[in-house]
Parts: sequence; structure tokens; C-alpha cells
Amino acid sequence: MTDETKKTEGLDRRAFFSVAALGAGALATSTLPEMAGVHGKAHAASHSGSIKMAFIQFVAHTVPAAWSKGIEDVLKDQPGVEYQLLDGQAKAEIQVSQMDTLINSGTNVIFLQPVDSVALAPSIARAKREGISVITLNIDATEPHAAHVEMSHYLGAKDIAKAMGDKMGGKGKVAILNAPPGIIIRDQREQGFIEGLAEHHPGIEVVANQVADWSRKKAQDVFTTILASNPDVTGVYGVNDSMALGAVDVVKQKGILDQLTIFGNDGEKDALASIEAGELAGTQYTDVYQQGRFAAAAATVIATGMVSARDFGEQGHLLMPYTIATAETVGQIKPEQRW
Repeated sequence: MTDETKKTEGLDRRAFFSVAALGAGALATSTLPEMAGVHGKAHAASHSGSIKMAFIQFVAHTVPAAWSKGIEDVLKDQPGVEYQLLDGQAKAEIQVSQMDTLINSGTNVIFLQPVDSVALAPSIARAKREGISVITLNIDATEPHAAHVEMSHYLGAKDIAKAMGDKMGGKGKVAILNAPPGIIIRDQREQGFIEGLAEHHPGIEVVANQVADWSRKKAQDVFTTILASNPDVTGVYGVNDSMALGAVDVVKQKGILDQLTIFGNDGEKDALASIEAGELAGTQYTDVYQQGRFAAAAATVIATGMVSARDFGEQGHLLMPYTIATAETVGQIKPEQRW
């Protein structure tokens, strides 16, 4: 990944941050009933003095729950905003149906965590034609849209590879518990981790790379099978914290916790607690409450500014800060920052 890929795509990231910050400040003062002269189905609701926003989550989980809370924290003080949270149930076809319903009902802004980055592209394109702005959270889509808010999955995974390799003494065998294909962050986290090992710890070998569906329970089953075939594995990278914690469950049950170094990704509070308990070795943490708040502030700028999605020539790409939480650094994450 070059430095260029870390910049915004078309919209200058620094300028977009400034606009969104202005939107956050405007939340207490803007009044939606004053809006007029808008165009497109997305703005039909504004004539009655209300704006509709909805978040279609990937599946019910701690991460999207924290995003939704951050979104609600901003929108609850904005008069006239109607907000709903929809569960995509980890199925692209359900999310497509939910997108159709929201588009047909004149929703103004849709927050989306796509189950499949390609499968949701036609729905996003239709929303744009109708003037509806789509803001994706953490998982991008192949169809350009208003904005994408995330932490850097690629660079974070590279940093995880370095931190894990350091703890493993630069040698050993690692298993990856992966997400299903079709999701951009799966590729970014997998690629970043593998390239990070090659760069910083070429003496560590990846001996297994299997899908565990983001699930702690599935990861328990998958890693048990991996361990039977590779009893000399000394490291595990779970592409999310739930899968990493599934691996922790297995090695604790087998009494070999002290023989493996296990890292997750996302930074949910259960993972942070596991690090403090001396179980999980580390994870990539970002404050997803703030991620949700930032997305909501950007959405409010778009909606109260009567900006049609058709007016977006390029997609904003907004990167949130992250840290690699380990036993040495996890104490820096305050209780109110944990989700």
C-alpha cells in the first residue's frame, strides 16, 4: 500500500474533517423545518420537517452496536431526525431488500456495513441515483458513495504482525482465523498481516488460513481442527476479536495458553479485558463510538445542507486513529472509551 492509498479519494480528507466538525457544532443550532427547495426522493421527507436516517448493520454484534450508539448520541440532539437500526443478519440478500425499502420510503442518509462489498454495489448505485447519501462504516463497497469511515485495516494488520512477531521472538508457526470472502477488510487485514510478517519477521511461517465466519463459536471449532493438524502452532491471528477469543477458549481448555501468542482485531471490551487477564496478547483498537459520531456529524452536514448524493463527484475516505493494544498499552484505554 502506497501513501496515496491512505489519502482521501477525491475529497480532501482534511477539508472533509473540517466540514464534519462544523456539522457537529451545528447540531445544536440547525432546525430542519426551515429546509426548502430540495430535489430527489431522498429529500421528500424534509418537506414535512423531518429527515430519515438508518443504519443497516452487518449482523448484531458489539462493533455495530457501538457505531449505532455513537450515531444516536449525535442525532438525538438534532430536532426532526428519525433514526432506525436494521439488522442485515449477515446476509447480502437481506441487506439488499432493506436498502430497497429505505430507498422507496424516501430515506435521506443510509449508514451501511455491507455484508458483501460487491453485492451491495447496485443498491448503493440506485440510492445515489435517487439522491440518497450512503456512508459506509469500516467495510467499504466497490460502488463509490458519499463517504467511508474506517481505521486503516491494512496498516493496523501490519503493526499487529510486527507486535506478534516481537512477542514470538521472530520465529514459529502462525494460523489465521479469517472472515468469509467478498469483504474488502478481510483482504486488507489478511494482506497487511502476511506482508507485515514478511517485512518484520520472515522467520515466522503461516501454516493455516481458514474461515471462521467472524464467530467465536465457529473459531473454536476451526482452531481445534487446525491445532490437531498443526500441534506446533505458536501464534494465532484472528481477523476480528471474536475469532481470536475463540482461539483463546481452545488453548485455555487444553492448558496450553502459555505456549501461544494470540492477537485479535477491532478492540472490543471483551478483548481488552482478555489482554488485561494475560490471555489475549493484543488487538488493533479504535474508538468506534467516535467513529459512529463522526459518521453522524458528516451525515448531518449532508442532510441539513440539502446535498443530493448526485452532487458527490468523488467519495470521501476518512481514517480514524488506532493503537495496537497489548499488556503494555491497554491501560491507556479509559473505561469510557471501551465498547
